[in-house]
Amino acid sequence: MTESAPRRPRRRWIIAVASVVGGLVVLGVLGELVLRYVIDDRIESAAAELPPGMSVARDDTPALWQVATGRATLRVEVPAEALNDAAREATDLPDLEVAPAPGGLVARFPLPVAGDEQTVDMLLSVTAEDGRAVLRADSVQLGGLTLPVSTLADQLGVTELDRLAEGVQFPEGESPVAISSAQATEEGLELGAEVAMW
Repeated sequence: MTESAPRRPRRRWIIAVASVVGGLVVLGVLGELVLRYVIDDRIESAAAELPPGMSVARDDTPALWQVATGRATLRVEVPAEALNDAAREATDLPDLEVAPAPGGLVARFPLPVAGDEQTVDMLLSVTAEDGRAVLRADSVQLGGLTLPVSTLADQLGVTELDRLAEGVQFPEGESPVAISSAQATEEGLELGAEVAMW
């Protein structure tokens, strides 16, 4: 009889702790779901200001953490078609085509060379700089030769090539989306980005 008396308060204490922990877990899950909705709404409004054709999705960072830091993290997929449109507009080269290539991206476009039009391949690198994705031309392949972009631009007098050598940024202008990482993929570009919650 004396042994059963201490067990009841211990059971009650265990049940009380389990109830509190269970309640906190339920509140955390509900809070995560509600905050995901808030984050998705903010991402949707920010994505409307990006160039058309890009797909935007929330990444796997917990919503509670994103709200606590005030920044929603997301993934932006840029297919080759959207990349073409952005690069053509930024460089004023209407026949420019950007395509994925092993180790990066390649831009193809026709240039007048020695009285004839030849298609040149320009190797591009992509980086994230100051909240923007920057496409920059590294070198040009023409007739089996690899030349610096600035050399070819000077020889042919094509100022649009200088823009690619300096770097084409997107999104252009003011944007709520800050690019934090950029890498070329088989489909185009994959960008890591952040958008301010408030």
